[in-house]
Amino acid sequence: MLRHANRFNAIHTHVRAHSTLGSGHLHALPDQKRYAVSILSKADLGTRSLADNPAFVIGWATEKDHIKPKSFVANNQFIDFMTRVFAKRIHQVNDTSLKGMAQWQKEGWLHIGDERHPAPWGRIPRPEDIIGSVLLEDGKIQPGTYQAMPAYRLVTNKGLIHLSKPLQDCLVDEAKKELK
Repeated sequence: MLRHANRFNAIHTHVRAHSTLGSGHLHALPDQKRYAVSILSKADLGTRSLADNPAFVIGWATEKDHIKPKSFVANNQFIDFMTRVFAKRIHQVNDTSLKGMAQWQKEGWLHIGDERHPAPWGRIPRPEDIIGSVLLEDGKIQPGTYQAMPAYRLVTNKGLIHLSKPLQDCLVDEAKKELK
């Protein structure tokens, strides 16, 4: 019985830690008092350093288990990187949820929401959870129309940025291409 309880606790700890990280990976900094939160894992980085690639750091946290707005410093270089990548590639991303919303809405501006606190289907997410918006025509995302949302927050009380898998893969793929 004790063996099963330990296995449950290990799984619970993994799920809790993973879910608070959303689309991020923790990297301990040399001072051991802060953690860099990156879209890239240690395996993605290989022998390269985040110090040489600061645009891939989402921000810095003082706690590794629970990232909160008060203990997190956002990295504007990451926001610029994410905006640049989505402006260039979002219309090509094969995200079934995003495509479904585009086909349902058909025309106008579609808000792209963070998945850490998803809005009900067809509803607009909270401003701090809107990553950006794209223009739709005939249910399709128009190239070059991505607009970042200034009110978007990388960390809220609901957690760290949590992108859909296709959007996260888009950022990670571009970051891997640009690694120094």
